[in-house]
Order: sequence, then structure tokens, then C-alpha cells
Amino acid sequence: MTTPESVNALTKTFHMCRARLLGYLVSAFPRLANDADDILQNVWLEAHRRIADEAQQPPENWESWLRCVVRSRAIDHLRVLERHIFLNWPGVNREDTATTPWEPADNEADGPSQKVLERERRQRQGLLLSDVLAEFCRWCEKRPQRLAIKEAYERSLHGQSPGAIATAMGASADNVYQWLHQAREWVRQRLAEKDVDRSVFLTLYGRK
Repeated sequence: MTTPESVNALTKTFHMCRARLLGYLVSAFPRLANDADDILQNVWLEAHRRIADEAQQPPENWESWLRCVVRSRAIDHLRVLERHIFLNWPGVNREDTATTPWEPADNEADGPSQKVLERERRQRQGLLLSDVLAEFCRWCEKRPQRLAIKEAYERSLHGQSPGAIATAMGASADNVYQWLHQAREWVRQRLAEKDVDRSVFLTLYGRK
């Protein structure tokens, strides 16, 4: 049973180790550096809810537990970014004014020439990504055993969790994780080879 002491311990630990959690988040997930404060705030709200409202048993080591929650939420955030990048790229049907977590709204201070350059950059990114994904599909379809990789990755991009993918495909969770890793590594390597100005690569992976 959750006690006020547990909630107080959670609050005290979170504030004491917040800087370390932030450092871990930025170091382990550099692509999320700009979102780190928001992710930590969400982690705090989730942790408080789980301990105070859902009466989850408090862990023996608060900081380790919080770090695990941070890692899980960071991975979830990266998956959302990935889905938005692949499924909502400019040129795909969406409102012109829509923005996604990876794409900031146009800066009103930008002049017309800067906005034209930005539109051209996004168009180049979209064409390159389309080419890479089409190439990935062709690579999968060359061998029957790769079709599972293609299906798992497509399901992931449409928001299904690895567990849901495993159930839908009648496969083990280990196989699904392996397929997703293969797919993401294949796409990452092809982008690294073809993305000369690193535009898409930095948008997706946040590193050189």
C-alpha cells in the first residue's frame, strides 16, 4: 500500500537526482536534447501517478527506477519522432500549417528567401527518404525470409508496439525486436551513404 512517505521519498529523490537524469537523457539520446526537460516533466507526472494514484509498490532504489522510466519514455518519444518523419513528411497529405515534434514551425522572422530554401531542403529530404524506403522494400521483397522484416517495420511505423506486432504476426518478441533492429540499421546505413549533406540523417538521428 502506498504511503505519504513513499510519495515524499519519490519527490525528494526526483529533485535530488534530476540533474543526473537530465545528463543521462541527453547523453544516451542526443536527438532528444531539446525535449529533455519536457520528457523529465512527463516522467515525474507518470511516476507520481503510479506511486500515489495507482498504489504501485515503491522500488528499493528510487533513482534506478526513475532512470528506467526515463529510458522507456525516451524510446517511446524516438518512436513517435520516427513515425512522424516517415509518415508525415512534407508532400504526404497533411495541413500546410501542421507541425510535428521534429519539425519546428516556420519562424516569422525568416525572410522569403530563407523560407524558399527551407522548403527546398524539406523537399530534398522527402525525395531522399522516399527513395530509401522504396529501396528498403525492394531489398525485403527479394527474399521471402525478409518479408517479415518489412511487415514488422511497417507495423512499427504505424504505431504498433513490439508486443502487438509479435501477437499480430504470430512471432516471438525476440524475433520482432531483431527484425526491427535489422530494418532500422538498414535504413540508417543507406541514409548515411546517400545523404550527402546529412540533412535527413541529422533530423532522424541527431548526430554526425
